[in-house]
Amino acid sequence: MVDVEFLTSVPIFASLNVEQLQSLPGKLQPRRYQRGEVIFHEDDPADRMHIIVEGRVKISIASEDGRQRDIALFQSGDCFGEMALLDGSNRSATATAVDATETMVLLRQDFLDFLGENPELAADVNTLLVQRLRNVNQMLGDMFFLDVPTRVAKQLLTLAETYAAEAKPGDAIVVPMGQDELARLVGASRETVSRALTSYRRMGILDTSHRRITITNLPGLERMASF
Repeated sequence: MVDVEFLTSVPIFASLNVEQLQSLPGKLQPRRYQRGEVIFHEDDPADRMHIIVEGRVKISIASEDGRQRDIALFQSGDCFGEMALLDGSNRSATATAVDATETMVLLRQDFLDFLGENPELAADVNTLLVQRLRNVNQMLGDMFFLDVPTRVAKQLLTLAETYAAEAKPGDAIVVPMGQDELARLVGASRETVSRALTSYRRMGILDTSHRRITITNLPGLERMASF
């Protein structure tokens, strides 16, 4: 079971203090998933939200011809599936464990009861949903207006923010991601993304290895993302 201190780091509970969160751990149910296991499919019935304790989860959508596009990547401390808490409608995307993953599940009715006890939580939920919508709009804009190398640089900068906490100032930033995963996030073919990474490697901006991208020159990557 997660403790209250961990829950204070979850964005959706940002406005609540330790005392207000005391009752929440008892409402959470643990779940474990193997690497590559689908947590829920697009159009599945939805009645719960997940909070990631350990591991990473990708959110993806599929086109009518079966092509898959990853639209978000979440890790420890993030939550996903929160729209189910508001309307109980079917899932709008598929969630898959990228690594061996542990989550805590909050059922819709338990959330509604908790919301009744802490009405200020509604503002945090609204802020989270608006941010998710802005991220999707930004992604669509990038797809239309930016070339693949620039999209790769922007996506790597976003990932760098996530993983920079594990590095000391001035250290290289390691992004534990393969080229296939990165290609799905930027909406391009693996071959095109590989060419962009090769170009950046030759410029001394990053190094690549098996399922690993190491950013060695963050200012250089920032310049590539601004083109």
